[in-house]
Amino acid sequence: MRRLTGKVTAALVAILLATTPAMAKEYIFGSWFGVNHPVNVHALAPYFEKLNETTNGSVAWKLVPGAQLSNGPGTPEAVGSGLMDGGITMAPYQPSMLPSTNSIFSHSLPGNDVLAATGAMNETLMLGCPGCRAEFEANGAVGFGGYSTTPYRFMCRGKLRKVADMAGLKVRGSGGGVNIVRIAGATPVSMPPSDATTALERGTLDCVLGAVSWLKSYGYMDVAETVIDSPMGMGGPPILMYLNRDVWNSMSADDRAAHIRLAPGLVAGAVIEGQIEIDVAVTAAAKARGIIFVPDSAEWAAIMVERDRQQRGINLENAKANGAEGAGAVLDFYLAAFEKWKKLIAAKGSDSATFRKLLWDEVYSKVDPDSI
Repeated sequence: MRRLTGKVTAALVAILLATTPAMAKEYIFGSWFGVNHPVNVHALAPYFEKLNETTNGSVAWKLVPGAQLSNGPGTPEAVGSGLMDGGITMAPYQPSMLPSTNSIFSHSLPGNDVLAATGAMNETLMLGCPGCRAEFEANGAVGFGGYSTTPYRFMCRGKLRKVADMAGLKVRGSGGGVNIVRIAGATPVSMPPSDATTALERGTLDCVLGAVSWLKSYGYMDVAETVIDSPMGMGGPPILMYLNRDVWNSMSADDRAAHIRLAPGLVAGAVIEGQIEIDVAVTAAAKARGIIFVPDSAEWAAIMVERDRQQRGINLENAKANGAEGAGAVLDFYLAAFEKWKKLIAAKGSDSATFRKLLWDEVYSKVDPDSI
């Protein structure tokens, strides 16, 4: 990831430190991503700045990065209890609290059409998953603005070349990645990606299954020696705007509407500037550092073929065990939406402006801010 530009730095400083107008309500947003994480820089900071501008200063979000208020697993409870007004939530960290949302997150989408995956995730979360809204409400929250990671890959210490080299290795994985790690013959380890850096350095972890951008954002570049360049599923959505429900309801109707109207830009910033473009730059930097990218092959691709064969039954069983209702219908909606979005992206284009418009037309124009 490139260093922060003066413009982005100014935006972050404005959000963190600026004195807000006398009539403004300041809301506290706790991000467990580090201050320079691409999602903070390219999605949240610009979104909060735009919200402040659009509402003429009546909404001022203060971004508190680096897990100063809560880590990833603790965010749903921190938001629901009012410790902070909003945060980034990942359902696999709390599957019993967010079982329906986790049933989406746990399905590994094959291929590398990240924009189609992100579109499908937002459409399912906002329009095709009544259980998601119900569990947000039960936990004192509202949620919107999800995104897909770029396809996960194995990033490892040592010089792996064949699937057999994975046997017995300890690999950080979450959601659907847990099953992928097992299919590869390794042992899944659950931990936030930020904690994996030290574990890799100490040798208590051998690999991370995650996005290539993590080489930079979490510092794996200094310890990884090999990246298996075979896509191991796209997962999500991490929910960018997981907000305390009482706080949301206390906002004016116009301010709630502004949050939804600007959501497509938030999502596009997270996935295009914060994921896709970063991956390209980080891959080039990693290769320059001498990290070996092992080419995709039928042997590696077979892992995802097997994952796709197994995952529906596994995911529906887990959803039932965690208390999700109607998970099969949600999954059917999700897969149909993914096929729809692949066609939309192919027909309309993949630039940021087009993607934002598609997100608005297909999803957020249909969302009632007063009913989420």
